[in-house]
Formats: sequence, C-alpha cells, structure tokens
Amino acid sequence: MRRPLAWVCTALQGRHRGDNVRIVIVGGGIGGLTLAGALARGGVRAEVLEQSHTSRSPGAGVRLSPNASRPLLRLGLGERLAAVSVRPERRDLLCWDSGERIGSTPMGEFYERRYAAPYYTLLRSDLHAAVRSLVPREQAHPGRYVTDLLESSDGIALRCSDGHEVYADVVVGADGLHSAVRGAVRPERQHFAGISVHRGLVPVERSPFATGERRVRVWLGPDRHFTCYPVDAGRLISFTAMTPAPRTRPGSWGTRDRIADLLRAFEGWDPRVRALVSASDWIGVWPLQEYTTLASWWRGRIALLGDAAHPMPPFLAQGTNLAVEDAIVLAACLRGADVTTVQDALARYSALREERVRRVREGCWELLRLLYRDDGESPILRAAAAASAGAEIADPDWLYGHDVDRVTAGLP
Repeated sequence: MRRPLAWVCTALQGRHRGDNVRIVIVGGGIGGLTLAGALARGGVRAEVLEQSHTSRSPGAGVRLSPNASRPLLRLGLGERLAAVSVRPERRDLLCWDSGERIGSTPMGEFYERRYAAPYYTLLRSDLHAAVRSLVPREQAHPGRYVTDLLESSDGIALRCSDGHEVYADVVVGADGLHSAVRGAVRPERQHFAGISVHRGLVPVERSPFATGERRVRVWLGPDRHFTCYPVDAGRLISFTAMTPAPRTRPGSWGTRDRIADLLRAFEGWDPRVRALVSASDWIGVWPLQEYTTLASWWRGRIALLGDAAHPMPPFLAQGTNLAVEDAIVLAACLRGADVTTVQDALARYSALREERVRRVREGCWELLRLLYRDDGESPILRAAAAASAGAEIADPDWLYGHDVDRVTAGLP
C-alpha cells in the first residue's frame, strides 16, 4: 500500500488520555460488521469502510457452527437467523462412488443441548444482512476503497478512492483474503496450493433430495471431495466441491463450461453429486491460496481479523466462524481502551486468539494432506481414514464448545 510522506495528518494531533477511541474497520464483510455491531452494543462507535457499493455479500452457502452462532444469538440475532436458515439433523460422510455411508454425526437438537447454541446452514448473503442489521446506518460507508494509509505517533490517516479522508486511533483490517491492510502489519508471501474451490446453488426441487431434508452430506473420494447442505430456509441446496487443479482465475460465475469442468472432475461419482452439478444455474470457482502464517495480527495501531489475519483452507468450515469469534474478542478488548491504551488492547486480542486459530488452521491443513495425498492407497480406504482422522481433528467439543464470552470474561 502506498504511503505518501507529503500527506500530513494534522487532524491526528492533540489526542489525550480519556478521549474516545476513533475506530475504523476496513471491510464490511461478516467479520467487520460483527465487530462494528458488537462495539455498538457496548456503546462504542466504529466506522466501516466497504469497497463494494452494495450491502449484499456475494457467495453461496455458509455453515454457522455453535461457536459462532452462540455470540450472534447473544447479540439478538436469534429470530432473524432462524427465519432464513436450516438446522441440519445429521452430517453424513459418504463414499465417493457408491454413496455408501462411511460415518454419521448427530447435529440438530444434540448440538443445541450440548453446546447451548444451534448449528445453522444459510446463505452467506442472509448472514451478511443479519450482522449488517447490528450496525447503525450512519456508521457504514459503502464504496470506500482504501488506497493510502499513513501512521504517525498520534494515529492513522486513511485516504479512499473517492478522495475521502478518514482519521483513526485504531484501524482494523477485516478486508478478507486479499487484504489491503495486511501489508501494513507484515508483507506476506502466498502461493497457489494446487486446489480449486467450486461453489454453487441448486433449487431444492431440481436436486436429488426431498424438500425438507435437513442433512449435511460430505462425499470423500480420491484427491477431491464434495459437500452439500440446504440453505435459504430449505429452498436451495448449496454445494462446495474441491478438486486438484491448475491455477484458476477467481469468480467466473454462470458459465456452462464450469459445469462441464466439474462433471469431468467427478466422473464416476455418486449420481447425486453429478445431478447437483448438472442442475446448477451457475458455479463460482476460486484458487486455494496458502499464506505464510503471520507472527502477529497487530502492529502499532493496526489489527487484523478473519481471513485478513489467518486465511486457511475450508476443510473444517470455520473461516466465517473464526471471523465472528475474532470480532467478539476484539470488541471486548477495545471497549475499555482509550487513546493511550489501544496498543495494549490489540496485543491482548492477539494473545487471546492466536493459539485457538493456530489449532484450527493446523487441523485444516492436516485434513487437506490426508485427502489429497498421492500414495496409491485405495480411494475407499483413504476416504475411511480421512473420515476417522477428521472426526478426531474436528472433535466438536473443542471446536464448537469454544465460548468467546468465557475467554473475555474479566477483561477491563
């Protein structure tokens, strides 16, 4: 990010202990909006700068597990989430070609009793709209792409593509995988992991599943896997397919050649998998990138959350959930800070989150290695081994039982 030395930020001078902390969140996705909403509930104002001009977040489905649904319910989103989501009854692990069930995990009421919160499947756009409702309208600023960032001893100044200038005591980079703010914390290398992620949506009446079915299905096969679940209150089926592939340009919505590509990639698979792909109106595809792990998520007055801080493969379906956790913890750390203690607050946030995220990230990469190794083993045996290892890696108690409110209890 360019930092023009001639840009003198006089508005940052003269800040004193006890002054209200001016917080700017770069990125109006689920993590950034959750942070702004959680701060607003505590009486702290934050301005959200979002690159997009629309308030609707792109994407297909998302799985909101109890570790993230619990704090969102505490923010008052229970009724709104229930109205647009599905609460799956079970998660089935299936063999890639026969569709035979390898394993099954109860969800639904079992999870709600065990973790005191539901497991939801829903459209990403519906979750985005829900957390957007937590943020006062005047604090959200669409069409503000940050082009310049300048730090001084008094604070931070940001310039947007529309010429607007914003001054802050704290900047939070919640701007996703291709974060513009990340470079201000630490420049980072990335490389293509050799895997493409495909996402799509199918109306339930055109799917091979009965209306009203509430299951997450995961097919495990040779060097690839396929997941589907109902969203949009059961009206749509969302699917995610991961395949080994050369570097792919992200996006590519609505093209028939993407459907043909996926049908070739899943030749010989369970007919239900192929039926879902064939029934898609569009398919989006993204290359999976592997990033160097950041030594710290903050520097000076700048902090990162969500994919901007810790991108990881979606093998435990925790990207969105960890962003929500980050947001709740960071909000708790910032509530008691003033302009002289914000760096202590950011250090505390990073310390509270890094071990948790490290464990999830390592679990994701371990599952990737299990599923995509090339050792000549039978695909059926490999799928069974991955299912067994996955059950241990993704043990629900440590993954879903994590309670961010307990983590932050007692913070000043």
